Amino acid sequence: MAAQRQERAVAAAVAFAPLVVFAAFPMPIPALPAISADLRVGMADLQLLVSGFALGLGALLIVGGVLADRFGPARVWVWANVVFAVFSGACALAPGPELLVAGRIGQGLAGAGLMASSLTLIATALPAPRRAGASAIWGAALGAGLSVGPLVGGISLEFGYWRPAFWALLVVCLVAAVSGSVGLPRATGSGAARVDVVGTVTLAGGIAALILAVNWAGAGDWGAPRVLIGLAVAAVLLAGFAVSQRRSARPMVDVAVLGNRTFTGGMVAGLTLALTALSMMVVIGPYFQVVIGASALVLGLWFLPFTGLALAVALLGARIGTRFSLRARLVGGLVFCALGMAALLPITAATPWPLLMPGMALVGIGTGLANPALALAAVGAVPPERSGMAAGVANTARQLGNALGIVVLGAAIQAAALASALASTPPSGLGAGAADPLLRRVAGGDLVGAQAISADPAGVVDLYNSAQTAGLRAGLLLAIALAVIGTVATAWLMRGRR
Repeated sequence: MAAQRQERAVAAAVAFAPLVVFAAFPMPIPALPAISADLRVGMADLQLLVSGFALGLGALLIVGGVLADRFGPARVWVWANVVFAVFSGACALAPGPELLVAGRIGQGLAGAGLMASSLTLIATALPAPRRAGASAIWGAALGAGLSVGPLVGGISLEFGYWRPAFWALLVVCLVAAVSGSVGLPRATGSGAARVDVVGTVTLAGGIAALILAVNWAGAGDWGAPRVLIGLAVAAVLLAGFAVSQRRSARPMVDVAVLGNRTFTGGMVAGLTLALTALSMMVVIGPYFQVVIGASALVLGLWFLPFTGLALAVALLGARIGTRFSLRARLVGGLVFCALGMAALLPITAATPWPLLMPGMALVGIGTGLANPALALAAVGAVPPERSGMAAGVANTARQLGNALGIVVLGAAIQAAALASALASTPPSGLGAGAADPLLRRVAGGDLVGAQAISADPAGVVDLYNSAQTAGLRAGLLLAIALAVIGTVATAWLMRGRR
């Protein structure tokens, strides 16, 4: 009886981590216009509000996995919830964008501990026959989080404000920490008392510098000094990490796992999924709100075909796994995502929402197929005592995909929108020298700023809708191309594997 209670507690912890992390990640998206108005900053300045979460998450995922291996996944899971609650409170109280972005990065750092420790629990706290089902629960909870996050953000706005959503995260994480401290098994990990400080600092700093530099590049000139400095710092720190690992008697990252084609194929599939479909679901949100005119709550409801099917298909992950190989599920999931994005290509400002549903549904099916398989590929190909490290490596690839995807797809959308705007007739009522600033505001998604320049607001709206539609289609085409490349690479790496 006690063993069954512990298994239920582990299953709850395994589900809770991806649920809360992937609910928090997209939660501010419906509220971005409201946050922009409340804090008096432009929409472009809030880019790090979304990708900053991925910055923190990606920076510490491997470190979180190593800590779970060494000190026990239950302990790391409980304290990660406490830290997540603290930073959620900081977001709720933030008086300006600086503290809000810092709180989001902090949430991502705590989320790294949650994600890594949850996958380690699957490998170390459950008997082998239960692990496939737990992986399906993990993948389903990830899809549920993507559904719950925007919906909570939209509901919060319906009551007039965006801050209560962050207070809700604080309460939920504190309750989870208390429950986990009582119910989770007290596995002690590998027993190593010393943390690789040099490896931790160089790895976390290098990944953070890389993500930050790419975000800066997406917001402006790729040749800007801060971008070049960020890339240089990332290169130096990551090279230092590689050197420190080669000299370490017990390295944080066991390079040998990359020689396992199941693990590497899963890592490539996760990177591809995050870089394309999941990132596109983030950058498409503002288009639905500003161009098509969906409210924050309606936006959350529009995402339900995507997130609902991702949840439903993932819940069937264990049953699907008995009929299809890991390779088939990963490749099939990426193919469904590519088809779904292709179905969204005809989108315009006048597209009725029912016509968007098939594309969103196909992406949801693909995500639901892939997520449980990604969890199994991460922890099923290595010994249990190194499962935290392996989970950290695989999840880091996914978060780098998220951070890079948001920036790269956003940059492609902005470039195509600018080209479309330059090829169009500017609206009337522009003063001398105002045409170029207006077009750049239109391309950057700043509709309010563009209307302030012109005496023809209706003409600005038409120009904005046309330019953003051209930009979104370019972003979709790029995402589809990257998804095809990733699908081929995954199929080749995992050839012959069941």
